[in-house]
Amino acid sequence: MQTRCPECHTLFKVNDSDLTIAAGQVQCGHCFLVFTAEPQQIKPALDDEIDTSDIDINTFADSINDITEDFTVKNSEQLSTGRQSTLAADEQDSVPLFIQNPMIDDLVPAELRHQKLPRRTSPLLKTLWSLAIISLLLSSAAQLIYFKRTELASHTELRPYLISLCKLANCDIPDLRDLQRLELSSKNIYSHPNVEHALMITAVLVNQASFTQQFPVLQISFTNLVGDIIMARRFSPSEYLHTSVEKLGEMQPGLPIQITLEVLDPGKSATAYEFSFI
Repeated sequence: MQTRCPECHTLFKVNDSDLTIAAGQVQCGHCFLVFTAEPQQIKPALDDEIDTSDIDINTFADSINDITEDFTVKNSEQLSTGRQSTLAADEQDSVPLFIQNPMIDDLVPAELRHQKLPRRTSPLLKTLWSLAIISLLLSSAAQLIYFKRTELASHTELRPYLISLCKLANCDIPDLRDLQRLELSSKNIYSHPNVEHALMITAVLVNQASFTQQFPVLQISFTNLVGDIIMARRFSPSEYLHTSVEKLGEMQPGLPIQITLEVLDPGKSATAYEFSFI
């Protein structure tokens, strides 16, 4: 037979044998109310054979209305509880994996209820960020190379690459120059054979660097006993080479070049002379 809880109106089946053992007392599985089942007996409505002559239409309609109202009230309470849980989660600036609802609290483990969802980034956005970072790095490297090109060009292994880059960027690479690697040897000074009160100086100029470089400006200074300069003169490459620089090009490494200088005689007060490259 079937009986209904007088408190929550839940409808369920009971066996006659169980009623005999419990002296007619049953406990509702929904609200846990203990009541006497026999006075609340109703005829089953879902048996295989139903006698419609014994069905009270008004009683059946009342039962349906009670069940509908009970379902509506319970769902309203559950929705209200869910909204409050959602608002509380928003105030805590968290993203709960599940809304805190009593109906699912027993189904979802506690460690998963408050687990934050991983934020997904669009692949297109990742690609754009990567391209922007690479462009920034390349721009910084190009600026560094541009401002340090003079120092970098002194390395012979890097110079060809810098020249190619400067052709694209429309910039100039300064010529390699190391005056400390220029050597003047076999120096001779004597009176000019054809000009009075003049001196002739011969020497050998050698580029000891590992790279070619432009011919320098050569200066000769005459000093007295106390080291004061009493006469000095500068010679351009075309003057001490006696030809145009365009024909000679640059100084090749290790190639000796004969030079000749003609200067006025500084007189007997000059006791020493010195060469320098400019």
